[in-house]
Amino acid sequence: MKYLQILFLLFFCCKVFSQNKLALIVAVGDYPPASKIKPIASVNDIKYIKAALQKNGFTEKNIDTLVNSQATKAGILKSLDQLDEKAKKNDIVVIHFSCHGQQIRDQKTVAEGKDEDDGYDEALVPYDALPKYNPTGYHGENHLRDDDLYPKLAAIRQKLGAGGSMLVMIDACHSGTATRDETFAVTRGEPIPFPDPENPLDSVINLSAAEAKQGFFEANQDSVSNMVVISASSPHQVNKQVIINGEELGSLSYSFYKALNEMNPGSTYGLLFQKIRASIQAYIPEQLPMIEGNQQQIIFSGKYKTKEDKDYIRVGYEGSAGNMDSVFTIEKGLMDNIGAGNTCKIYKPGSAQPYATAVIRKVETFRSIGVADKELQKNELYEYKMEEENYGGLQAFIKLNFSEAGKTSKKIEKQITQFIKPYSFLSIADKADFQLEIKSTNGEKTATLTDRNNKKIWNTYLENRDSLSAEEKKQLIYDIKKELRIKYLRTMPDGGDLAPFISAAVVPAKAYDSTQQTTLNIGDIYSLHIRNNSNQNLYYTVLDIYPDNTVDILYPYKSKEPADYIINKNSSVVRKLAVSSESPAGVEFLKIIVSKEPMDLRSVFEKRVTRGEMQPFQVVLDDLFSDKEGAVSTRGDVSSVKAQEIGIISVSFIIKKQ
Repeated sequence: MKYLQILFLLFFCCKVFSQNKLALIVAVGDYPPASKIKPIASVNDIKYIKAALQKNGFTEKNIDTLVNSQATKAGILKSLDQLDEKAKKNDIVVIHFSCHGQQIRDQKTVAEGKDEDDGYDEALVPYDALPKYNPTGYHGENHLRDDDLYPKLAAIRQKLGAGGSMLVMIDACHSGTATRDETFAVTRGEPIPFPDPENPLDSVINLSAAEAKQGFFEANQDSVSNMVVISASSPHQVNKQVIINGEELGSLSYSFYKALNEMNPGSTYGLLFQKIRASIQAYIPEQLPMIEGNQQQIIFSGKYKTKEDKDYIRVGYEGSAGNMDSVFTIEKGLMDNIGAGNTCKIYKPGSAQPYATAVIRKVETFRSIGVADKELQKNELYEYKMEEENYGGLQAFIKLNFSEAGKTSKKIEKQITQFIKPYSFLSIADKADFQLEIKSTNGEKTATLTDRNNKKIWNTYLENRDSLSAEEKKQLIYDIKKELRIKYLRTMPDGGDLAPFISAAVVPAKAYDSTQQTTLNIGDIYSLHIRNNSNQNLYYTVLDIYPDNTVDILYPYKSKEPADYIINKNSSVVRKLAVSSESPAGVEFLKIIVSKEPMDLRSVFEKRVTRGEMQPFQVVLDDLFSDKEGAVSTRGDVSSVKAQEIGIISVSFIIKKQ
C-alpha cells in the first residue's frame, strides 16, 4: 500500500510541476516614418510586465517578446501559433499588447455578416499597418482586428483546457472619437477611425452574430480555459500614457505591475482589476478600463473562488485635485437603499480591521458621495460596508390573506408580521400594493406574493412547514425591493438637461401610417432610431417596459459593455428589434436614457459585478425619494460635486394580438 501511495504522490507531483507559465509581450513604439504614426513609449512597458511576471513564476525562457519591426501582423499571428504549439493542458498563458489601437469598419464575413454593435471592429495597429485608407494602396489589410485574434486565442484555450488560464492585456486605444489635444498627454491610438469605403457603416447590425462573438468571452465549456481580457480604456476612449520616475509608459502596464506586487496569494482577477482601475483613474480620472471573462479565477491558476459581494469606493470626484481626498464616490444610491446620513466602514482589501469610518453626505439615484474621517489615497483600492439601510420614499403595503383555517397558516402569519417589522419601508394594510396568500391546491400548500395586477412576485412550497426559512425570507424581501425599483424606473419622467438634444422613433419594417400610433403584432420587425443632436458623444441605455409593467434592459445587451453603446455627436444609431413572443397586448414603452459617461442599470436587477466603473446619473424631477442632507458633521465639503447630466425620452407602440 505504501508503494502505491508513493507512486500516486510522484504522479501528482509530476502533474503539478508539468504546468508551464507562458507569456507573449508585443510592443510597438516606433512605427516606420512613412506611416506618420506618432511614436509611443510601448517598449518601456516590457521591463514592467516582465518584472511582474517573473516575480510570479514566469521564467525568462518562457517569455517571448516582439518589439517594433518584429511585430508585424504576420509576425504577431505567427507568434500566437507558436504559443499554441507550446501550450499544454492546464498551462497558464499571458498575452500583453502595447501599441496603437484604432477602430476600423466592421468587415462583412460570409458566415456571420457584420457582428459589431457599433459597426466598428476594435483593431490593434501592428508595425506594418497604416492609419488611413488609400484606394490604390492600403485597405486596412494589416490591421489586427479582434476577428483575427479570436480564432488564435480560441485554439490556445482549447489546448489549455478547463484547468488552464489565459490573461490578455491590451494597453492600446480602442477608439479615436475624442478630439482632445494630443500634443501634451500622449495617447495610444489613432484619433480618427479607419475609413473603409469597401465596408460601409450599415445601419443594421447582425445582433445574432454579435451575440455569438460575445459568447467567446463567456464560454463555460469544460474543454475550454477561462480567458480574462483587461483593456486600458473603453472602446470609445483614447488611452493615455503616464509618467513614472520621469519615464513615460502605458497606464495599464504600470498599473498591472503595481497591482500585482500588492496582491496576496490566492487573490482573483476581479480584485486585480479593481486595483488596476484605482491606479489608472488616480492618474487619468476620465479613463474607463474594462475587464471581460470570469473574474473569480485565482490569478495565474486554473482554480476559482466563490463569488463574494464586494463594494469599492472611488476616492475623489470629478474635478477634485491632488493625490489624496477624504471625499469619495460609490456606485450605489437611492435605488440601493442608501440615504444621506448613513454611515459606513472603509477597509483595505483583505483586512478585517476598518481603515476609516465615513458618512454619506449626498445621494443621487445611482450614486452617493461620502466623506471619510481620514484622507484616502487615490491610487489605492478601498472596500466599504454600509452599517444601515435607508428606504427614502420607497414604501410598500402588504395584505396578509391567510384565510385558511389551521395552525400552519396562523403560525406563518405571526412569523411574517414579526419578520417585516424591522423593514421601515414595509407595512401591513388591507389597501395594499402586494398580497401574501397561503393556498392549498391538490394537497400542496404554497405561499404566494402577488401585486395588484395579480402578477406573481414570489412564491414557495411549504409542504408541512409552519415557518419560512431564512433564505425564503431573504428572497421575499429581495423580490419586493426589485418590484419597487421596477416601479420607480417605470414612472421615471422624461426630461433632463440632455433631453432637448435627443430624439427617438420606432420605425416598423412593414408599411405603416405615420399619422397613426404605431401598431405591431408578435414577431414584427421594427427599428429604434436614436438621434444625438448635441456637439458631444453620449452613451445610451434602453429600457423596455411591457404592457404588464415588466421591465427589461434592452441595452446594454446581455453581458456586453455599457461603454459599447455610444451615439457620436450629431449622429444617429439604428437598432433592429422584434416584438417579443412574451409581450402581452397593450402599449409597450421604450425609455431611452442618455448620459455623458457609461452607466449600467443591470446591477439594479441582477447580482452581478460590472467589468468597468459605470458612472451613475441623477434623475431630474425625482419625486419618489426624499433626498435630505444628514445632520452629521464631517470635515469634507461635497457641495461642489456636480450631478451628472442626463436625458430621458420615451417612445411607444401598440401590441395587437393576432
